[in-house]
Amino acid sequence: MTSIKSGGLVANRRQIIRGLAAAGAASAVGMPYIARAQGKDTIRIGYIDQFTGIRSNFAETAPWVLDQIEAKLANGIEIGGRSYGVEILRRDSQSDPNRMGSLGNELVLRENVDLLLIADGLAAPALEICDQNGTPAISTILQWEPFYASRGSSPDKGYPWSFLFFWSGADIIKNYVGMWEASGIDKVVGTLYEDNDFGRGFSGGMTEALKTANFKEVQGGLFKEQVDDFSNQVAAFRDGGAKIVTGLVFPQHFATFYGQALQSGLELEAATIAAAFVFPSGVEVLGDRGAGMSTEVWFNRQLPFKSSITGDTADAFCSAYEQSTGKQWAQPMGYEHAIWEVALAALKASGDPKNREAVRDSIAGLELETIIGKVDFKNSPMKSVANTWVTMGQWHRNPAGSKFPYELYVTNNVTAPQVPIQKAFLPLSSFR
Repeated sequence: MTSIKSGGLVANRRQIIRGLAAAGAASAVGMPYIARAQGKDTIRIGYIDQFTGIRSNFAETAPWVLDQIEAKLANGIEIGGRSYGVEILRRDSQSDPNRMGSLGNELVLRENVDLLLIADGLAAPALEICDQNGTPAISTILQWEPFYASRGSSPDKGYPWSFLFFWSGADIIKNYVGMWEASGIDKVVGTLYEDNDFGRGFSGGMTEALKTANFKEVQGGLFKEQVDDFSNQVAAFRDGGAKIVTGLVFPQHFATFYGQALQSGLELEAATIAAAFVFPSGVEVLGDRGAGMSTEVWFNRQLPFKSSITGDTADAFCSAYEQSTGKQWAQPMGYEHAIWEVALAALKASGDPKNREAVRDSIAGLELETIIGKVDFKNSPMKSVANTWVTMGQWHRNPAGSKFPYELYVTNNVTAPQVPIQKAFLPLSSFR
C-alpha cells in the first residue's frame, strides 16, 4: 500500500523488503558523529536523514539543526541524578530505502545505539529492525497511515518499539478541498501528477474527495519525469474551464507548466501544489509570479510555539537559521528540531536512559509542548502515534528590500483550528 504527501515521503512494502534484505549486507559507511559529551556514562543516539539523493531538499536544514543540538548537549545531560554524555551518530539514507535498512542494521546491531531517531519518510526498514531487536525509535516527516500500513500494523495494534509523530495524509486533502470551498472560486479543478508511487496515491485520494465535494475534475493525468511539455494538460484545463490546478508536481515541472498556461491564456485563480511549494525554492523559480501559490503548512515562523530545549520561539529559531546560513527557513526544520525535543524529554522521563524498556515506556507516555506544537503520545487514540496538525498556506511577496522574496502564511485551518490563521487566502488574480 502506498500513500502520498509532499512533506513526508513514504516507502511501499516492496521497498521495505528490499531495505531489510540490504540490512543483512555489509554495513554502510555513515557520517561520523560530531558531539561527544563527557560523563560517567554515554547515551548513544543514532540519527538518520536524507542528506543527499533525490529527496535531499527535505534535509537541507537538518545539518544546522543538528549542530545546534550538539552544542546544547556538549556538556551532557543529567537524568535521575546522574550525568550522562551524549554521542550522536549521524547517518545519510541517500534517499534510498535499501540503504535505510543497512543503516538500521549498523546503528542497532553494530553501534548498539540506545535510541534511534529518523526524520525520513523512508524510515520503515530501519524501524522494523528496531522492533525486531528491542531498540526504541522515534520517527517523523512521514504520514501515519503508511507508518502502519507499510509494515502490516494498524492504530489499534501499533508497534512494540517504534513511534511516529506527524500528521494524517487524509488531512491534506481535507485541507485542500476545504480551502477551495471557502474561497468562492469556481469548483472546477485541473489535476496533474508526477508518475510515481506518490503521485498515483495522491491522484486516487484527490479524485474521490473532489467527487464527494461536488467539484468538477479535469484530469491532466500522470506525466513522466523527463516531460518538458505540458501543452496537452494546459489545453485540457483551459477547455474544461478549470480555475484551480492541483497535484503532485516538482518545482521545475510546475515552472514549465505555469509558463505555458500563461502563454495559452489559461486564467487560474488557485494553484495548490504538493512538493513544488513546500520549499521557498519552488516558489522562487517562478520569479515574480510566485506570489499567491498555495500548499500545505506544517511549520512556519509565525507560529505561537516555543522549543522545550532552548525556549526559542518559532520566529527566533527561523531567524537564527537564516542569519547563520544565509538561506531561508524551510518547513522540515521544525520537525527536525522537535524530534530532539521528544527524544530528550523521553530520555529524562525514563529515569534511566540505558534501560530500553523504560525509554520506550516514557515515549508512549509523553505529552510535550514543542516548537511545532503539542506532541501527545499519552492521550493518543492510536498506538505508537502522536497525530500532529496540518493546515493550508499561501506565499506572499515580502516588502521591497527584504532578504527573501516570499514568505509563507497560514490561510486556512480546516483540520487544525488551534493554529492561528495569519492571512486571508486570496485568488491569484489579487496578485497580478
